Amino acid sequence: MTKMNDAFVALSKAYAGTMTDPYPRYKELREKNVVYEGDLVSELGVPSLVAGRTGDRKVFTFLGHEICSKALLDPATYSSVIYKEAFGGVMGDPVILYQEGDEHRAHRSILAKILSPAALKQMSDAHFKPTIQGMVKAIANRGKGELMSDLILDFPLRVVYKLFGLPNDDPEAMDLFNTRALVMVLGGMCDFSKPEEAQQRIANAFKASGEIYDQILEVVVARRAAGDTEGNDLIAQLIRLDNDGKKLSDEEIAQVLRPTMAAAGETTSRALANVISLLLERPALLEEVRSDRSLVKAAMEEAMRYEGAVSIVPRITLQDTEVAGVKIPAGSGVSMLVGAANRDPAVHENPDEYDIRVKRSKQAMSFGFGHHMCMGMPLAKIEMEIAINAILDYLPNLRLDPKGGYEGIRGIQFRSPTAIPVLWDAG
Repeated sequence: MTKMNDAFVALSKAYAGTMTDPYPRYKELREKNVVYEGDLVSELGVPSLVAGRTGDRKVFTFLGHEICSKALLDPATYSSVIYKEAFGGVMGDPVILYQEGDEHRAHRSILAKILSPAALKQMSDAHFKPTIQGMVKAIANRGKGELMSDLILDFPLRVVYKLFGLPNDDPEAMDLFNTRALVMVLGGMCDFSKPEEAQQRIANAFKASGEIYDQILEVVVARRAAGDTEGNDLIAQLIRLDNDGKKLSDEEIAQVLRPTMAAAGETTSRALANVISLLLERPALLEEVRSDRSLVKAAMEEAMRYEGAVSIVPRITLQDTEVAGVKIPAGSGVSMLVGAANRDPAVHENPDEYDIRVKRSKQAMSFGFGHHMCMGMPLAKIEMEIAINAILDYLPNLRLDPKGGYEGIRGIQFRSPTAIPVLWDAG
């Protein structure tokens, strides 16, 4: 956990930028034009995913809800293949994140079958709830803690470990798996103006990715040989899956699962951290939610709009286009500032208020939008709801530690606190 926490903090700091609260700047620019002609992300001190490894690509920044949503629904013009450039094979091939066309639809179809609502419900009752509740209960007697390192960073990866169907009787293997997953993600988040650091981070990511693949493959081979293919864990489902008359090989199953780690852990951790932080910053609202658990989902949904874990979705243009009077040539990088779009007053009333009772007419785009919307979003919401309820159940009178140095939610590329120091009434 120490290594995971250090890696998370390092990633957060690398992509924090020079502005703790960028929303006023987004608002100022959006009022001039919803398209900014320049690399706003880089200008705010964050390594740009869309500028290319040499940093010389022409870049545009989208700030409005309508233009972001239209662009994310138009893969023929705005392609996600730019992720392939960023991650450079770290997660193997194929990777759904940057697939397009028939290949993407086929891969997404496989994931839709195994991440069905029925399968998630069964896994939630059998594994997710006991896992998350057990983690919260384990710290309940302390009366004091730091929720990021004590709980929030670790819980989604433990859930995914069980969801995959990896063996639960080896804590060391689970810890290795979790740390490797975060190191793998770090490989796509490099500042190429610092070549030595970038090369080391990529090398570490390739090593971690290979180890994750080998760890998954070993379990798949053993379970197929033993005929252990019942249940709704993903390995069992993928072994049983009839994919248009063809069974997936062990290697194909390992590759389907490996890239899932890139989205399954760190993003969910940040999303939960933001909900908890927003409630802790508003003690009266926290107690209202504690008393009325029907408000938990609303608190989650509004947090994903108000402080989404991911603020930027990168794309590259495949053809010339024009948006809001701005000509954008083919081959340009485009940063979709979904964090700005989620606060666009054109679609959200009082967008700069965290209000869990307002019925928002448009969906937040923090988990993406369109055909590349994150397929793990339903899973993330299930995990977060369980975790919030467990925290409210087992950590009474939860409050920020006034001596803990809480710094709040911050960041440009990613938004979250790096630490949540808290107190509660121990039983």
